[in-house]
Amino acid sequence: MLAAAVLIGTPGCNRRGSAQGSESHAGSDTQLTAAPPQTAPPEEAAAPEQAQNALPALSASERQTGISADWTIPRRYQGKRISTRVRYFPHKLLALTFDDGPNPELTPTVLKYLAAYGAHATFFVLGQAAQAHPELLRAIAAGGHTIGSHSYTHPATCTADQARSELARTAAAIQKATGERPTCFRPPYGIVDSKLTHLALSQGYCVFTWTISSADTAKIDAAGIAHNVIHTPNPGDLVLMHDGPGHRETVKALPQILKELGAAGFRFVSLPELLRAWDQWLATSGTKSAPGAATTQ
Repeated sequence: MLAAAVLIGTPGCNRRGSAQGSESHAGSDTQLTAAPPQTAPPEEAAAPEQAQNALPALSASERQTGISADWTIPRRYQGKRISTRVRYFPHKLLALTFDDGPNPELTPTVLKYLAAYGAHATFFVLGQAAQAHPELLRAIAAGGHTIGSHSYTHPATCTADQARSELARTAAAIQKATGERPTCFRPPYGIVDSKLTHLALSQGYCVFTWTISSADTAKIDAAGIAHNVIHTPNPGDLVLMHDGPGHRETVKALPQILKELGAAGFRFVSLPELLRAWDQWLATSGTKSAPGAATTQ
């Protein structure tokens, strides 16, 4: 088990730090699984250039080809908020998440690094960026990753009407590009007590915050970002990072994160993949509770 360390920089995304960034990550006494074979690391690269309310299923005519990921959320998590990991979960799975994209200068490089290590991730996209770059959404989905909603304009507050617009326009942009409706939502700034988050929950989205912050919204370099991720994880953690404008250091840190945590036995999965692994383990382990099971606020 990797030892916990103090984060370098300020956790979270601006106002997000107070939401989840300081959360404790207690260790597990359960035996951890062995690491699968890792793919060869890529050559070092220069910096990039530039709730029951189930979501409705798409009809056959609405679906498009080329989507290789399953975005299905287990029923117990639909319309729930996930802000912690499952204690004693034994499998060394990590969910890397990227907010505020897609970005034509950074997201393609993130995808390249993930593919080189056989890693899956979840991209919480802004609707306005998704609408501007549908080709990047198709590339994300084709790589086996999950695309979630991060709202359309990233508002800190909004009215009920604005919340409906934020969710609807983002979902429409994702569906138009990929043929899939999003099932995951991350609230802007990690604010969970908002009209936007309440509406997302009522529509059956699984709402995610995080359990580990890379603190990549602080003015720290790639080494600091990598340190914050590599030295804090436990099986089943949710890692907050960004691939939006201004996050070159995050992209530069990613190969080291993938290499070192992969060597330590971790595998990188999307959030739906992690929830399905939790669901399967909870069903067979006799554990009674799960993150979000009673969280509907």
